[in-house]
Amino acid sequence: MNSESDIPIQKPVSIWKRPMSLKPGELLQGVAKGGIAVIFQNWENAGASAVDILKSLDINPNEPSAIAWLLVQRSLIGAMLELVKERSLQTELDPQELRQTLDRELENHQELPRTFFDRPKDLDLLDAVRQPYQSWLESQGFEPTHSANLAKRLPSYFVFALHREWRSNPATYAILTKELDTPFAEAIDRELAWKHYLIWLQRRVNEPMFEESFGLADVYIPLRGYYEKKSSESREPENLKSPKKERVAIDLHETLTNWVKRADKEDAIRVICGGPGSGKSSFCKMFAAKLAQDETTRILFIPLHHLKIRDALQDAVQDFIDTDLDNLLPPNPLTKEHQESQVLLIFDGLDELAMQGKAAFQVAQDFITEVQSNLNRYNQTEAKILVLMSGRDIVVQHNQTYFRKEGQILHLLPYSLKSEKEWGISYIDEQQLLTTDLRQVWWKKYGELKGKVYQGLPPELDRGKLAEITAQPLLNYLIALSYDRQRLDFSETNNLNSIYSDLLDRVFERDWENYRHPTLNAIDKKDFIRILEEIAIACWHGNRRTATIAQIENRCNSKLQKLLEVMRCNDSQSGVTQLLTAFYFRQSEQYASDATFEFTHKTFGEYLAACRIVLQLKNTHEEFHRKQDDPDKGWDEKHCLSEWAKLCGPSEVDQYLLTFLRDEMALQDPEEVKQWQQTLCQLIDYMLRKGMPMEKLDPRPSYFEESYQARNAEEALLAALSSCAYVTEIVSNIKCFQQQPDAFGNWLSKLQGQRTSSKNRTALMCLNHLNLSGAILLIKDLYNSNFTNTNIEYAELRIANLGGANLEGANLKNAALRSANLENANLTNANLEKTELSGTKLMFAKLGNANLRSANLEFADLRNANLKGADFTDARLYRTNFRDANLSYANFRNADLRNANLTDARKYHANFQDAILPENFNP
Repeated sequence: MNSESDIPIQKPVSIWKRPMSLKPGELLQGVAKGGIAVIFQNWENAGASAVDILKSLDINPNEPSAIAWLLVQRSLIGAMLELVKERSLQTELDPQELRQTLDRELENHQELPRTFFDRPKDLDLLDAVRQPYQSWLESQGFEPTHSANLAKRLPSYFVFALHREWRSNPATYAILTKELDTPFAEAIDRELAWKHYLIWLQRRVNEPMFEESFGLADVYIPLRGYYEKKSSESREPENLKSPKKERVAIDLHETLTNWVKRADKEDAIRVICGGPGSGKSSFCKMFAAKLAQDETTRILFIPLHHLKIRDALQDAVQDFIDTDLDNLLPPNPLTKEHQESQVLLIFDGLDELAMQGKAAFQVAQDFITEVQSNLNRYNQTEAKILVLMSGRDIVVQHNQTYFRKEGQILHLLPYSLKSEKEWGISYIDEQQLLTTDLRQVWWKKYGELKGKVYQGLPPELDRGKLAEITAQPLLNYLIALSYDRQRLDFSETNNLNSIYSDLLDRVFERDWENYRHPTLNAIDKKDFIRILEEIAIACWHGNRRTATIAQIENRCNSKLQKLLEVMRCNDSQSGVTQLLTAFYFRQSEQYASDATFEFTHKTFGEYLAACRIVLQLKNTHEEFHRKQDDPDKGWDEKHCLSEWAKLCGPSEVDQYLLTFLRDEMALQDPEEVKQWQQTLCQLIDYMLRKGMPMEKLDPRPSYFEESYQARNAEEALLAALSSCAYVTEIVSNIKCFQQQPDAFGNWLSKLQGQRTSSKNRTALMCLNHLNLSGAILLIKDLYNSNFTNTNIEYAELRIANLGGANLEGANLKNAALRSANLENANLTNANLEKTELSGTKLMFAKLGNANLRSANLEFADLRNANLKGADFTDARLYRTNFRDANLSYANFRNADLRNANLTDARKYHANFQDAILPENFNP
């Protein structure tokens, strides 16, 4: 019941709801002409005197309708110009024709509707000027398809320009807000800040991709995903240690939208995971933009490589708001005075939280713990804060114990599931979401935007490795860029590095714009790429994505000083700045004290870093052999290793960089790679005997940092050797391994460290084509390691953990593997002749066509193993468990199978001639 002191609540009619009318006549023509001329000729000074424009036309600057129209016109022209500037920095623009068409349209639009300030994007004027604007663009030399794409994006840019114009000239538009000057002004300012930021989120997805005339929103294909749930099937406990999980297909946007609307305080966090280029960031941006249109939920989008992790999440978010986008961002919703009824925090990039010298997994774990503790605090009575995170699979998997609710972790699915079907992966798909190959949809849409006729994915791209690459959103787009150039023969090419190299050629030539960037005039392509490689290394040495101008110049000064002189304009930084902005980089606002640039797509940086490592290997080989030919020239082993440590010591080679390194090595001359491989064997042998010469670093780091960098440099040597061997298919002989049987095990222990998750350090992925004959690896942790085509004969591997290891083509003859774990290992075509495998766990292992002649597998467990075509001639198989195994075409001639368990084993065309068979054997 109201008391006499209650304030009655009555919604006022404010200026925002009043229709504003004004006959255009001389005012509108004058503002249009003056505005266009000023803006197009000198944009930087365009906002200097809005009121003076009105006074010069003898118009009262206190007339709200005139001020409102001025706001609309200046914002419209600003949006038009910004769209043009994104496509061309060099074109001389003629505003006359555009000015005339705007005059005609303005005469027909004399009112701002009541809904204008709520929904400026719906202004009829925008539809009216879109076609004239498109025609004007075409008259200025833009292709019709590009002109249509730019005109289509005009409404989104107009809305953002409105807010920018208002904030840039608050005094000019003060008359429109004076009626809102009440005790609630601060609340109104906060509301406008959120509105402005949500519009910015929508604008982001309309910004041009690379050098395109269209944005992400134009070419985006809604992604699908899945979550895991426990299977209802009953399985024998002895066959399965953990419950089987089924994959349930989902529409990612619909699922997360429903989650936001539900707003359950007990279910306030979701995680999206996927590999690099799987569309995580694109989805997060599109999801934020879609929700922002509704304006029912506050959304704060934070790229985690821009977030400085501190003791409290609230402080980190405040720092992001203060330094990253300054006035664009709303007040911090985590503070008590600015709390909102509901906020969705989107943290994009868990894997990008890595700090120098500290495992990314630990940083991500600390961050997740901090987020969850804050959620518990904020959501005591209702779900005020919801959190959506994204990250690469390996980081999410490492922290999956924090997300135990069914459906909390959502896995992204590729455009095409062809490769997954080949692996026998199935999904529960009640909505039939997975029946469509989204590549076909994407390519058709892409063709329309580019003015080309693509009925779907070109057939030559739907084969081999390219079929897998095109299934990933980012890589599919990069292939499209290269495919349009028609420089590569895609019927022959399936190496992603070739495609990246082709895109580099595109950047340098700029043939799609018919001009060369002025910075590049005196630089040839080789030098251009060299500088980009140094930029990539600077990023790799930092946080893998960003580097400051100072860091870049620090790397280039010593080796590329002459080239930098060519690019410098008036000072030491402008040349590099121009080069960066000419390429696929963007300026980051993370560090206000120093200009910082980041790779738009992290994988491009990884590719360039791999190219630089290969170049270092080539130079090392040449200098090393110069020294051998002439003692007064070249580098000795110590110098070679110290230079290697400078390049590869500051950061680890992760599995993504390793992939690019192997692909880049595959593009080199095989004869050269063979020589590099031999040089690496000599350098690794020297390093194992004398140590990594870290004392030659200047300045010399601390002992802790020195040890960390030495480990990284040594692992990079192994990664380079592994990559070479994949090209040559020659086994690497390192003398120390044969002379000291424990040398390899000791080195691997140093590189591997203590396992903290099922994910391996890169070293375990690089053990292919090594000669480890006689190596002592007793009780060694080799889980999920890569020993393809490695010689491990006579090695001591008792009780070693080789679960999930890839030993395809490996030579394990006479090796000791008693009681070892080889569950899920791949031993296809491996040589296991006379190998000791008694009591070994080989469940679900792949032993197709393996040589197991005279091997001892007594009491070994081969349940569900694939033994198709394996040779067990003269093997000892007493009490071996073959239950549910595939024995098709296997050869058991003269084998001892007494008391072996062959229950439900598939024995199609298996040969049991002269074998000692178990009782009640059923062929």
